[in-house]
Amino acid sequence: MKQLRFHLPSFIIWMVVFYFLTERSIFRYQHLGAGVDVGLFENLFYNLVHSGKAVTSIGIDGNSHHYFSDHINWYIYPLSILYKFFPYVESLLIFQALVISLPILFFPLYKKDNQNNWIYPLLYALFLPIYWIQVFDFHPEVLWIPLFFLFYYYWKKQSPYWILFFILSLLTKEESALVWIVFALIEVKSKKKESISIGLTALVYFIFCIILLSHLRNSGSQIPMPAHWERYENPIAALQNLHLFPYLILFLNVPFLFLQFRNKLILCLVPYFLYSLFSSYEVNKTPFTHHSFIAVPIIMISFIESLDHLNQKNKILFGYLSLFVSILIFCFFGPISKSYSYRKEYMNPGGSPKDVTTLRGLLNGKSVVSNLPQYLSNRTSVQLFLPNQEYTADYLVYYVFSGNSQTPPVPNHYEWEQMIENHIQIYKRTEN
Repeated sequence: MKQLRFHLPSFIIWMVVFYFLTERSIFRYQHLGAGVDVGLFENLFYNLVHSGKAVTSIGIDGNSHHYFSDHINWYIYPLSILYKFFPYVESLLIFQALVISLPILFFPLYKKDNQNNWIYPLLYALFLPIYWIQVFDFHPEVLWIPLFFLFYYYWKKQSPYWILFFILSLLTKEESALVWIVFALIEVKSKKKESISIGLTALVYFIFCIILLSHLRNSGSQIPMPAHWERYENPIAALQNLHLFPYLILFLNVPFLFLQFRNKLILCLVPYFLYSLFSSYEVNKTPFTHHSFIAVPIIMISFIESLDHLNQKNKILFGYLSLFVSILIFCFFGPISKSYSYRKEYMNPGGSPKDVTTLRGLLNGKSVVSNLPQYLSNRTSVQLFLPNQEYTADYLVYYVFSGNSQTPPVPNHYEWEQMIENHIQIYKRTEN
């Protein structure tokens, strides 16, 4: 009974956060507020289930491509089994909400005191990046978050289970290998044998990922480069476009009063800091997208360990002060505020669930190009519509948002066929 009472606060916090993350993401999806990557992964899982091929036509250049030419994430295969039995985007969002909220239940395991009992779970529950990761999109690499927490728990316990969670976390995305390389460097003095094993494994895996990405990209050049390499071709120009980068630093660190920088584990985020800083791609420089997933567990653990090195009085003081700051930030910038989305006009279109149902049922089995591919991704081929491009899809489906009465720039070889509910325009491809 005593054990139950100790874990009850974190369990209650977890239930609230899990429900809130699930409800908000499904609500946004059903009101046309989801990101394109939701469609990318549904299309990927659809093709894995129906043809056994890990291909999608959303992302990179808009043509059908193997997912591993974009990123290396081995969890797409077991997740396709989930989609096979529950072929709905909502099932993916529920799974992601579970994964992101799970660490709330881990904190009481680290140490049995009031800080771990409810303050740390509440701090995590108020950390805005977990909402930005969940509410707008779906990405399987969020598995990194609970897996790193579990790795670190067993690493500190000197349990061999750390090996399992190290391997599992390494498979979430190619960039996780960079974290492990730095981790090995900072831990080599205390655990030389284990750290060298981690570092060498991560380095070999990272090289393997780069080779695989380059090979599958099939760029046609004599020296094929991995996807997204163009983001780093002009680092000087990237440094001149830093208007969102301060938000990344502030939203990730202010809730914890920058105390996490007292812990050497925070050095694991140096690669993340550098490739965010030198990327010319805007979403790499903000905390408002899924790209901050890699930082979440490291910042949280660094903060906890920094407090553990303080005396009891200061530990309690900074714990409550961090909680107060987190509550303020959550209230003024979190999901309950109007400032939640940094692209309000794009992320808050305000469609209806009826439109989602209509789009999901359109043109079954036909290839489609659309300005809302994430709502037509339950088919073999779907592409994101961009002006002044040529397409070969059977149909163009164009959704006209409220307040926008403009006619879409119809590509060559498409002619108007019908309109549904006065805002879903369908064009059929004609023969050349």
